Amino acid sequence: MAIFGLQIVISLVVFCFLTKLTKYYSFGRWLLCKGLFRYWPPTNEEFKQAIKQRYAKETNTKSKKHSNISKSYQKTSSINNNDSSTVNEEFAIPTDTSIELKLIPIVHRDVIHVKYIDEFFSLVDFISGSIVIFVLTEIYLYVMPMIRQNNEQLNEINLSLFWCLVSFLLASIVLTRFVREYLKVDEGILCIIFGALSFLLALCLQYIDERFFHFNLKETYGNRTIIYNDDNDEEINYLDRRFIYIVMCLAFINAFQSIILFFPAFRFGQLQYLFVLKNRHSKRDWKQIVIFLLTLINFILPLFTCLLWFKPIIQRFNENNLLQLKIISIISCIILRVCLFKPYMQIYLDTAFDRVKTLYDQQQSTTTRITNTTYQRHVTSIFFYLGVVTSQYILPVFIELIICFYLKVFSSNDNILPIHAPTPPRWLQYFDNYMMNSTETNSSLVTTWKEIGTLFNTQHLTVLISYILFWHHTIFCLVSCGSLLYNTYIQREQYIHIKTD
Repeated sequence: MAIFGLQIVISLVVFCFLTKLTKYYSFGRWLLCKGLFRYWPPTNEEFKQAIKQRYAKETNTKSKKHSNISKSYQKTSSINNNDSSTVNEEFAIPTDTSIELKLIPIVHRDVIHVKYIDEFFSLVDFISGSIVIFVLTEIYLYVMPMIRQNNEQLNEINLSLFWCLVSFLLASIVLTRFVREYLKVDEGILCIIFGALSFLLALCLQYIDERFFHFNLKETYGNRTIIYNDDNDEEINYLDRRFIYIVMCLAFINAFQSIILFFPAFRFGQLQYLFVLKNRHSKRDWKQIVIFLLTLINFILPLFTCLLWFKPIIQRFNENNLLQLKIISIISCIILRVCLFKPYMQIYLDTAFDRVKTLYDQQQSTTTRITNTTYQRHVTSIFFYLGVVTSQYILPVFIELIICFYLKVFSSNDNILPIHAPTPPRWLQYFDNYMMNSTETNSSLVTTWKEIGTLFNTQHLTVLISYILFWHHTIFCLVSCGSLLYNTYIQREQYIHIKTD
């Protein structure tokens, strides 16, 4: 049996080709550096010129009661526009000063200064290459047996799973780094609390899975031992201890998933709320209406996908058809979310303009004055946080896609890993015979190999991966919905407070 066969050639050639290609065409750079615009504040000199014009035209501007912030669509971008001699200068800006807030396109030479943006580019390119290799490998494993008219190639190890595993680990590490940064501030305690609650929720969910949810955990791992009690004339069922260990391990895995997904899901709910708010207050054209409807579908469709694990709904579905429906629906949600990456990032970048408007509203309602540094800091902070927002949006999507790939592979094939082969490898048989003949040992490596293959067979792995996929998908949806409701409540409270004042 060939271990890798032609797959290792495909993997090496594709990765070498993609490595050379990313120098000229990068999927990560295309997502972020084409079609997106960012706001940039005026320099100190431009502030002074605006203040001079304000005092020169003071008689003509007394009737203006609203802030005169205007947009300037320019095609040139520059990050360091401030003069070095006046970069630390701070002065107040009068209330009715007309200030021009620039809107410039995002280019690569600007975003390289943003924190975590290099991780975003490298991870998106690497994961995209892993996805391409997975698709090509699946095509190869499907076509080659038809060409050769035998099943020899089906016994090969799916090498693309290794690249998917590396992508999964790298994406999880980056999200874990974000959690570590959040733990340094007050918001970090929310991750710990939510992780603890998720641990308890996972234990409860696995306890009631036979009644309401289609997990098959107890049917797969929960072997029961029946003991007849002669004293009471009754049978006592004991659950296998191995199932308890698996339940605890899954609960810890679910808690970790919830911790790294809490802030990305909360951020996604905030972005969805910004779309709702913009659709409510701005003029609509057909393009904005279409984008808004797609964002609503993108937000609501995953909620219906979660119902595919709910037993009262899926009772009439066949097991194979149900599995295919889960994979197709989740991949559809993922494709839609990736396609809407630019609208979601643009709605986030537009919050810089909203923050300036909020500053002017606060200045009019209170006696405090806006300084040039405060103005610039409120605008630039949105752009310099873009690396975190983009990674929080795209990395959970790729993690879910990789889990879906594993579910597809393990559910459709029996001999994925070497331990799933009908017979142990020849080298292991030779080594086992040598050890049995040359030493006085009674243990057999071949027997141990078969026991491991029984424990990690494809049915058991499919059940575990399906449950992990359900948790990843569901917890992201629940936190996103909670974030949308929370932001709606906060906005309503602010409106009531302003109306009362």
